[in-house]
Amino acid sequence: MRHVQHAFLAFGFALAVTAPARADDAADARALVEKAVKAHGGQDKLEKLPAIVTKFKGTFHGMGEGIPMSGEISVQGADRQRVEIEVEAGGQKIPITIVVTSDKGWTKIAKDTKEMDKDELKEALEQAHGAWVATLAPLKDKQFKLSTIGEMEIEKRPALGVKVSCKGHRDVDLYFDKESGMLVKTEGRVKDEGSGQEVTEESFHSDYKDVQGTKQPMKFTVKRNGKLFMEGESSEILLSEKLDASTFAKP
Repeated sequence: MRHVQHAFLAFGFALAVTAPARADDAADARALVEKAVKAHGGQDKLEKLPAIVTKFKGTFHGMGEGIPMSGEISVQGADRQRVEIEVEAGGQKIPITIVVTSDKGWTKIAKDTKEMDKDELKEALEQAHGAWVATLAPLKDKQFKLSTIGEMEIEKRPALGVKVSCKGHRDVDLYFDKESGMLVKTEGRVKDEGSGQEVTEESFHSDYKDVQGTKQPMKFTVKRNGKLFMEGESSEILLSEKLDASTFAKP
């Protein structure tokens, strides 16, 4: 599941990162992405079926003790998401619905619906942008600047990294298995809902399965500042050209 869902402190480092990538480096990064796109099913299939509905179950660790959760996430493009989750806390099952569109967002807990304020919506859209980048489908667009960020080991296998930069958005780092080209990790900065501070979020993707001619990860693990935040697996993933507009209506 790629929904996740990405501030540099040193001035010199920031300058280095934001400087235009060398032509050969950009070409190397582009080649890595093209290999990954092919491994995930190809540009045509990824573009043709941009709407994704995922049913999942897992455990939320963001409050310390693990909390069981299950639900469904519907995503279309960079600015439309609907998350329906049921969490078990204090012996009760609590339904939570989060809807994000390009200009409005809402959070519903049990029967209480609250419209997102400007900052909350901005952060929700930023995280939706990161999830959209991780689908790989939009990366051929010239608005995305790509650069390589070296090699690292993930689950005892070498992975090659690509930094994705887009004006007006935080950078997103993608790591692909060196041999297969499959996306195994995304990393970026997000605002922690509890503290209100920016943290580094890492999302690990594994157990890829064939889904309508594409490869989709069925297991996910998310860490924030190195600590386990959530983990789980998808039971079903459905792809389509477009979701009904009512999917993203106020809950």
